[in-house]
Amino acid sequence: MKSQKTILGLWLVFVLSEPARGLTLDETPANPGTWGYRPAEGTVCEINPPGFSWRPSGDAESYELQVGADPDFRNLLYSREDVPWSAHCPSQTLLETKCYWRYRAVDASGEHTDWSQVRAFEVKEGATQCPQPALADLLGRISEDHPRLFFRSEDLPSLKGLAEGQLSGRWKELQKAADKLLENPPDTSEPPLYPEGTTRLSGEWKEIWWGNRRRTIAVVDGAATLGFVYRMTGDEKYAEGARDLLMAFAEWDPEGSTNYEYNDEAAMPALYMPSRAYTWAYPALSDSDRAKIVAVMRTRGRHCYEHLRSRNHLWTPYASHSNRAWHFLGEVAIAFHDEIPEAHEWLDYAMTVLHTTYPVWGDDQGGWHEGISYWRSYISRFLFFSLVLDSAFDIDVFQRPFFQRTGYYAVYCMPPGSMTGGFGDLSPHATYPENGRVLAKLAAGSGNPYWKWYAEETEASFEEGYLGFLFAAKDRDLEAKPPTDLPSSACFRGVGLAFLNTDLPDASKNVAVHFKSSPMGRQSHGYNANNAFLLNLRGKRALVTSGRRDVHGSPHHRNWMWESKSDNAIQVNGEGQIKHDPEATGRITEFFTTPTVDVVVGEASESYRNLDRWTRRLIFLKPHALLIHDILDAPSPSTFEWNLHAEAAFKIGGDWVSWSGENGSLDIRFLEPTGLNISQTNQFDPPPHEWANFKLDEWHLSVVPPEKAAHQEFLTLITVDDAQVEVAEQAAGEGRKELGITLPEGEVKVSLSRERFSVEGLGVEREFE
Repeated sequence: MKSQKTILGLWLVFVLSEPARGLTLDETPANPGTWGYRPAEGTVCEINPPGFSWRPSGDAESYELQVGADPDFRNLLYSREDVPWSAHCPSQTLLETKCYWRYRAVDASGEHTDWSQVRAFEVKEGATQCPQPALADLLGRISEDHPRLFFRSEDLPSLKGLAEGQLSGRWKELQKAADKLLENPPDTSEPPLYPEGTTRLSGEWKEIWWGNRRRTIAVVDGAATLGFVYRMTGDEKYAEGARDLLMAFAEWDPEGSTNYEYNDEAAMPALYMPSRAYTWAYPALSDSDRAKIVAVMRTRGRHCYEHLRSRNHLWTPYASHSNRAWHFLGEVAIAFHDEIPEAHEWLDYAMTVLHTTYPVWGDDQGGWHEGISYWRSYISRFLFFSLVLDSAFDIDVFQRPFFQRTGYYAVYCMPPGSMTGGFGDLSPHATYPENGRVLAKLAAGSGNPYWKWYAEETEASFEEGYLGFLFAAKDRDLEAKPPTDLPSSACFRGVGLAFLNTDLPDASKNVAVHFKSSPMGRQSHGYNANNAFLLNLRGKRALVTSGRRDVHGSPHHRNWMWESKSDNAIQVNGEGQIKHDPEATGRITEFFTTPTVDVVVGEASESYRNLDRWTRRLIFLKPHALLIHDILDAPSPSTFEWNLHAEAAFKIGGDWVSWSGENGSLDIRFLEPTGLNISQTNQFDPPPHEWANFKLDEWHLSVVPPEKAAHQEFLTLITVDDAQVEVAEQAAGEGRKELGITLPEGEVKVSLSRERFSVEGLGVEREFE
C-alpha cells in the first residue's frame, strides 16, 4: 500500500508540473505599437522594482512571475502567482542589482505553460524605490469615511485655516463661483444624440461632439464645486445644490449620448467629476440617492474598464485618450471602493498601469512624444490625480524619474517668450503662458527651482476653482532660479526630440532649432516626419511644420498634416514616410552641445518603404548659422525632393533662397547639389474645412536635383539675420569634403564623409560618427 501511495504521489507531482497542453506561451517579439517585454534584455532600471510587461497569451487566465538573482532562479528575489494581466510591479524592492526574470501563463483549469525565456536586467545603484502596494494594502489605506478624493476629513481643519488665511482670496472666488451656480444652475437636460444622417467630422458633428463635453462638465463639475464648498462650510444650501446636479446627472442614460464608445470626450468627465461630487457631498445624500448614483457610476466605470481591457492597454497602450482614462477610472474606484463590487479590480488595474506603463509617451528623461500641447494637457490632468494618490495612499509620484525631469521638456521646448511649441498636434500655435500653470504644479510637487522660475516668468498661478485651491494648499516656499547655469540645449532621446537654443532664459532673443527622429514613430498626435527640423526666431515661427488642425481626422489633418510633405523633410519618388504609424521610426544617433556649437544627428530610413538610408546631420554654429548635411541611399535611382515651409513666401534665386518676417530673416544656400529645380506654392492639398475659424498663409518650397540618383547628398547652409558668414568649400578626396566657414566669432572647419564628420573651431574639436 505504501508503495502504491508513493507511486500515486509521484504521478501527481509529474502531472501538476507538466505544462498546460491547450495553452501555449506567445513569445513573438514585440513590434512597433506594443509596450514590449520590459525590462528588456540588458536594461538598467532607474526604478526599484521595475514594472514587468510581456505579451498576453491566448486564453491565459493568469500568469506567474519570477525574479531571480541567477538565471536558474535558485535564489528567488520575488515570486508572484495569480497575476491577472500581462503586466505586474512587485510590492517589494529587489535586493540585488543584477537580476533575471521570467513568466508563464496559467489556464482556467490551473495548468501552466513552460517558462518564458529568461531576460537579464540591472537595477541602478541608488534607484528610486517605487514598489506597487498590494491591493489589500491599498484598500486598507483608503479612508473608511468620506471624503476619499484629494483630502480626508482630518485634513479639513487645515484647509479651512488656509481658506481663512493665506488662501482667502482664492476661497472667496471659489465661494462666489458656488453662489453663481446656485443662482443660475447649468442646463441639466441630457445632451443630445447626433441627428440621423450627421456626417462624422463635419461642422455639425463637431458642435455636438464637443458641445456635449462642455455640457457634461458644466453639470458634473458644478456638482463637484458645490460639494467642495459644502464640505468646507457645512452650509446645507451648497449640499442641496450639489445633490440636485448629481441626481439630474444620474437620470442621464449611461448608454446614450455620453456613453464611452459614443463620445468619450463627454464620457470621461462623467467618470471622475461625479466621483468627486459624490465623496464631498456624501453626508447630504440619502440612501436612495447613493444607490442611484452608485448604479450609474458602476455602469460608466464598467464601460471605461472594458474599453481599456478590450484594447489591451497594458500591451498596446498607445491610444491617446486611454492615457487619461485609466486614472479617471482610478478616481471612481477609490470613491466607490466599498459600494461597487468591481471597484477593487478597477483600482488594481489603474495602479498597475501607473507602475508598469505610465507614461507611455515619455520615459525616464521626461520628454513627451505627442508634443508640448498634449504634454501640458495630459500632465496637468495627471497632476491632480497625484493629489489623490498622495491623500489616499501616501504615494509621491515626484519620486519617479519622469516627474523629476519632465518640467525641463517645457523649459527647453518653449523658453519664456515662445509663441510656438514646435512638433506635435496643436503645438505649432501654442504659447508659453499656457505652460506656466503646469510648471507651477510641477515645481510645487518636485521642489525644482528652475520650474518655479518658469512659472514666475509666465506670471502663472494655479487655476481657479477647487482644483487650484487644493494645489495651492500643497504649494511650498521655493526660491526660483533662472536656468543661466544650465546647458542651453537638450535632447530627449526616448521620444527622439532635440531642442537647440541660443538663449534659454529669454525667447525674445533666442534662435531655436527643433529636431525630431523618434523611436516611437509617427503615431498618435506625434505624427511629424522623422529627421524633420524647425527653426524659430525670437520666439516666433520661421521654418515651420505646415497646416493647422480644423478637427482631428479631417481630410486636411489626415492627408496634409499626417503626410511628411507638410514637414521640413524629404520625399522619395513623390512618396513620403509611412504615414501616422508606429512603424515609421527614427532615432537620434548623436547629440552634442556647447555654448557655441550644437550637433544632432538622426537616422530615418526605417520611416520609408523606398529608402535604405537617410542620415541628417545638423551643425548649429550659434547663433548665426545652421549647416545641414543629408545623406540618402535608395535601392534604385530615385528623385529626391527636399521640402521647406514658412509663414511667408520665399525669394528664389539660383541655388539659394531667402526668407524674411517680422521676427528676422534667413538666407538659405544649397551648396550641394547644384542645378536644382526650386519652386514654391501656398496651396494645400487638401485645405482645411471652409468653416475653420482660421486662415493659413504658409508657403511650401520644393528643391529637386536635376537627375535621379541612387545615392544623393544635400548640403545646405542657413544663415540668420544677414550675418556675415562666408563658406569656402575644398575637395578633400573621394567621398570626403571640407568646409571652411567664417563667422563673426571666428572660423570653423567642418570635415564631412559618409561615415563620419568633425567640427573644429569656436572652442570645439570633436569627431562624430
